[in-house]
Amino acid sequence: MGTHNQNLVPGSDNTYDLGTTSARWKDLFLRHGLKLYDASEVIFELDYRGITRCKFEGVATLTPAAVGNPDSVGITFPGVGDDDYYALVTGNGGILVTDTTPQRAQYRLYAEWHAPKPVVGANHDCFTAWVTFHAYNETDNRAAGTWNNFNQMANDLNISTTIHADLARVYWKVIWPL
Repeated sequence: MGTHNQNLVPGSDNTYDLGTTSARWKDLFLRHGLKLYDASEVIFELDYRGITRCKFEGVATLTPAAVGNPDSVGITFPGVGDDDYYALVTGNGGILVTDTTPQRAQYRLYAEWHAPKPVVGANHDCFTAWVTFHAYNETDNRAAGTWNNFNQMANDLNISTTIHADLARVYWKVIWPL
């Protein structure tokens, strides 16, 4: 038994094992948790409370064709086969836009994605996320309004009705409940 005072890093990625089927480590003492990866992302995570969860992540985009009242986007989880998952949704920040009037007012726009927390599985493996748009006057940070429809906001602020990618993008994650 000895002390190791630096990171323990393999010489090349995805090449070496820690132990074998016949020569195993007894206990693994960790402070924060353990993450197991597939080729590109964390698929299982054991945190300090001993909770394991499996994650499915992706990105969905609100398209002009999907703009309704309220604006929404459908999200599906292909291959999710049981009913023990929750879905979480987050937006993608804000953008600065300028109106088309001679005054050329500028607004900071934010998209707030929100959705129910459905339990998804074989019988209900999709749901719809809604978005609320918030606008603030760039010169004094005064709230200019809140809308559930992008086209209505664009009309009220006299800005382009083309949905900017940062306002249209929604990130979703499916995890086992805590």
